[in-house]
Amino acid sequence: MPNFSRRSTEADRLRPAVFTRLLPLLRQLPEPPLPLHIGDTYLSPPEAARLTSVCTAEDPSWYRYSSPAGELPLREAFCERWSALGRRGLSVDHVHVTLGATGAVQAAMRVFCSPGDDVLILAPFWPLVRGIALSCGANPVEVSFYDQIRQGVSATQLLESAKTDKTTTVYMCSPNNPDGTVLSADQLNEVAQFCIKHDLWLISDEAYCDHVFAPAKRQFIANLPGMAERVASTYTASKSYALAGLRLGFLVGAPQWLEYSRRVSTHQVYNVPMATQQAVQGAIEHGHDWLQQSRDKYAQAAKLVHDNLNASFHHAQGAGYVFCDLREDLGDKSTLQWIAELLHEGVSIAPGAAFGSAYEKWVRVCYMSLPPDQLMIAIDRLNQSLHRIRKGEPFDGPRIELQLSLGGQS
Repeated sequence: MPNFSRRSTEADRLRPAVFTRLLPLLRQLPEPPLPLHIGDTYLSPPEAARLTSVCTAEDPSWYRYSSPAGELPLREAFCERWSALGRRGLSVDHVHVTLGATGAVQAAMRVFCSPGDDVLILAPFWPLVRGIALSCGANPVEVSFYDQIRQGVSATQLLESAKTDKTTTVYMCSPNNPDGTVLSADQLNEVAQFCIKHDLWLISDEAYCDHVFAPAKRQFIANLPGMAERVASTYTASKSYALAGLRLGFLVGAPQWLEYSRRVSTHQVYNVPMATQQAVQGAIEHGHDWLQQSRDKYAQAAKLVHDNLNASFHHAQGAGYVFCDLREDLGDKSTLQWIAELLHEGVSIAPGAAFGSAYEKWVRVCYMSLPPDQLMIAIDRLNQSLHRIRKGEPFDGPRIELQLSLGGQS
């Protein structure tokens, strides 16, 4: 047996999945809790994107390699739709099809970062980006950002205070996962000017660009002067079209550097399956009405949470979540211990520490994952549990023993 203690430093620094510590407990429950912890939707995808629509007749191309860059008709459909949304200067040479937005962020970061480089990660953040930076040998520098700008701190001040001599890249997500913030035009301009001033790359995670709620507006930072060449924008069919299981995303940027990301992606996954690409092409070309309907439903779900959840959180401007600040509610109680108790009370939510080390006493609640009637039941259960904690009442359930750390060495 090889000496497993010789595993790589990068692998050893990666944290386990958010719910890994709770899986044994989940398996013991008499019935599954209402799932507010995972960023998926209860909606079925557009009819034109379903495999039952795509795979109506045998197609030999499904079983063959496809283009590592992505099939041309899919990239053309992407350019046509995103150009219509206002993204400027797109051609098929600016678009690479990836294995989800996860693959897009990975392919960009491997080009922008060398081992030892610092990546400014605007927090709270999508949990996987920290591990992606570590797997590239880079150092993730967490920058408390979205909650700070809502308190009036300027984006420039936050970024300048975090920059180091080793900083090469900034990662941002707007609309933001986990707190639903949509950056304003002025805030985007501050981020852009900071990147230009210090000659930095920017990874702009726009996974939720199709879920912006009025009066907030969808805007593309790549359209700002001096940014088109230094921005890697990432998109995903998982969020836009409820196709998380098909694993298809897009990496968009200047051909000069995108060619190197193509090389990275080719050596990791080679190509995205043809049937998946055809399904997403169908969604882009025929899913316009479905997109509007889904956006309306998510906006209504967000309002349902805003009006009924008895917790402290910023009202979501987009995406599919609220991020609740429970520092006063939980006090000395472990967040993960409460989440474990909450599983017995019939609801699952995500621990805030997964979204940044400064958010140990926060939790993320996904409102896309349940239809309105079930979402309301879940909110009632959350409110009852929070009321119990605030009153100092003990948990009326089985004794829970679990490892409370989220893991990871750094």
